[in-house]
Amino acid sequence: MWHDLFLVSPILIVIVVGLIALIAGAFAPADSQKGWLGYVTTFGYTVALAAALFLYGRDASGLSFESGSFQAALVLDHFGLGLSIVILLGAALMSLSAVHYLPEQKADHGEFYALVAFATAGMMALVMANDLLTFFVALELMSLAVYVLAGFKRQSKFSTESAMKYFVLGSFASGLLLMGIAFAYGATGQVSMPGIAEAIAGGALDKVPELVRFSLILIVAAFFFKVAAAPFHMWTPDVYEGAPSTASGFMAIAVKTAAFGGFARLMLTAFGEPELRVEGLGWELLVAIGAVASMFVGNLMALAQKNLKRMLAYSAIAHTGYLMVALLVVPKDAGVGVAALGAGLVFYLLAYTLANAAAFGVAAAVSGADTEDVGEASYAGLAKRSPGHALVLAIAMLSLLGIPLTAGFMGKLTIFEEVLTARDNDYLWLVVVAVINSVISAWYYLRVILVAYMHEEKPERPIRLIASRPLAAALGIAALLTIAVGVLPTRALDFSKTAGQSLAKRSGAQVTEVQRAEP
Repeated sequence: MWHDLFLVSPILIVIVVGLIALIAGAFAPADSQKGWLGYVTTFGYTVALAAALFLYGRDASGLSFESGSFQAALVLDHFGLGLSIVILLGAALMSLSAVHYLPEQKADHGEFYALVAFATAGMMALVMANDLLTFFVALELMSLAVYVLAGFKRQSKFSTESAMKYFVLGSFASGLLLMGIAFAYGATGQVSMPGIAEAIAGGALDKVPELVRFSLILIVAAFFFKVAAAPFHMWTPDVYEGAPSTASGFMAIAVKTAAFGGFARLMLTAFGEPELRVEGLGWELLVAIGAVASMFVGNLMALAQKNLKRMLAYSAIAHTGYLMVALLVVPKDAGVGVAALGAGLVFYLLAYTLANAAAFGVAAAVSGADTEDVGEASYAGLAKRSPGHALVLAIAMLSLLGIPLTAGFMGKLTIFEEVLTARDNDYLWLVVVAVINSVISAWYYLRVILVAYMHEEKPERPIRLIASRPLAAALGIAALLTIAVGVLPTRALDFSKTAGQSLAKRSGAQVTEVQRAEP
């Protein structure tokens, strides 16, 4: 029992941190500053991060539960731990950024930090989920907390409207997912991911192909919403713009990481059969179409945006397309027992987390008191007023664009190389589309740098920077790691490759055992 609790200690630590923040915030005086909770939760995330790194460094054979209850609900492998590390890093940076930002926005309520912690716990459980019930509960724990974070500025009608829009559309997506789970159970009689794979390999696809494929389509549609993929992206710009900058940053990095991790595990473990993956209207085709749509919609719409947060929202849609390309690394004709994911997905999520933590941190720093307007006037001439903030913003934009010596460049390069190598150029056209879209994105990313360095500060609206050492520390860490991972990517690539292959080996081993057991 204690061994099992030790193995899930990163999740338990985050839950305890959330409970501490919730209770302390409730009993603290109403007029007192709540920023100290940001330090407490950041320390908790650091401890959980250390625990996850310790478990990640252990041999894979030592990562196994002793009790059947944990084995049924969670999978402890390097893929889940690796993405949990990325999620914890993003949560720590955003919590640190909020210490002095929330009081400036008149939203200094202690439950902010509790909601971030509970959402983080849900995200970690989501990327480790082994059955669809755990998957759904973890997803809802994450989603419900994020809905509240989106409307955390209670006095802002704009923030409240964005949260309501997110809640309504998110509930619709959750309904689609739940219906997909119901159809999957009806077709296979299983709720565990290995059990579904077993049933499909054992003939469920031949007996009730319509049910299996319909469940798959519903699950993919729900996933498209959660990661802000076209055509289910319509909520993203309004929510990112209306939510507090730290909440928007948390949604942009942690929610996307968790959703991609959960979806990759579900698809490769439960629906990894070639008949569902590449034949007919397979999920790879749906993902490829969604990737193209997301890249073009995100990048073309971002060209017209003057508000930094709204531009980053459309940027998030475009980057969803790049990340979806990483899901197509699975070799088409290699069978199910071969490594299905390389380093691309996890590495890109790490690079994306660091760059967006820096970008949304600067957006928080230049936000005026009790306003969420982060238009070009908010950071025009920023280089003269604060060279450090301008440099961090430039590094973030260059990494999102994919300029060499940044983590974003290595992320895109890794994905493109792996897709071309693994698929024998089957998806060469998709890589070409991604490169074209990267060129398009140069216009709006470089424009942000141009405004910060070349434009003059607006006399009618002078830049008002939040004086915050925690925020400055978060920006510095994010920017330095973005450059460090880009210049010296070897360790990060090894980390990401181990995580990707851990997922693939597990899904392949499960189905291979079923095939061997067949008469």
